[in-house]
Amino acid sequence: MQTRLNFLEKGEWGRVIKIACGKEVYRRLLELGVTPNTLLYCIRWAPMHGAVEVKIRGFCLALGYNEAAFIVIEKEGD
Repeated sequence: MQTRLNFLEKGEWGRVIKIACGKEVYRRLLELGVTPNTLLYCIRWAPMHGAVEVKIRGFCLALGYNEAAFIVIEKEGD
């Protein structure tokens, strides 16, 4: 089932399908290692639509709620 990263719950796995945003944000996410077909794990969410911390490519990455909304994922394990 495809969804956005901002709907991934704590403790769930997802695979990046695509990044749907403008060129500048797209490039920045690629530089951070968020590329299509990359597996990520949701560690935790900050309260009130704050940042999400994910583990991707062996390191932890914090993304804002709006940036997470640009990332289309496929939930793993469903």
